[in-house]
Amino acid sequence: MYCGLIVGNNIVNIGGSSPSPGGRLKGRGWSRNSSRMQSSSRHAEMDALRYFRTHPQVRKAQLVVVRYKNEGDALAFGDSRPCACCIHRILRYHPNVTRVTFFETPPQCAIRSEYSSGDRRLK
Repeated sequence: MYCGLIVGNNIVNIGGSSPSPGGRLKGRGWSRNSSRMQSSSRHAEMDALRYFRTHPQVRKAQLVVVRYKNEGDALAFGDSRPCACCIHRILRYHPNVTRVTFFETPPQCAIRSEYSSGDRRLK
């Protein structure tokens, strides 16, 4: 899965999913040293948002999440809805992300779905 971070009309960063460890985990259910634990994988959305670490002045940005799947000899779009944890982190820590666009695929058609942070709820 890939995620593009768009500022203005430019793609400024592309994040990719990876089975390698991602960001630090903090929260309930972990051992006493939870601030030292890492997640088991890196999600494309969080990888793309690393851009804000070195560019905190960006006020408005959009994310486009895409997954490709093989259908015979051709590539097609697959389901790319962000997981609940990624949506929660975007809402809580990235108010400058104004829209997340992803794809859902019923059996024969692709639907473009959007999340707008204007009302800060998933539509």
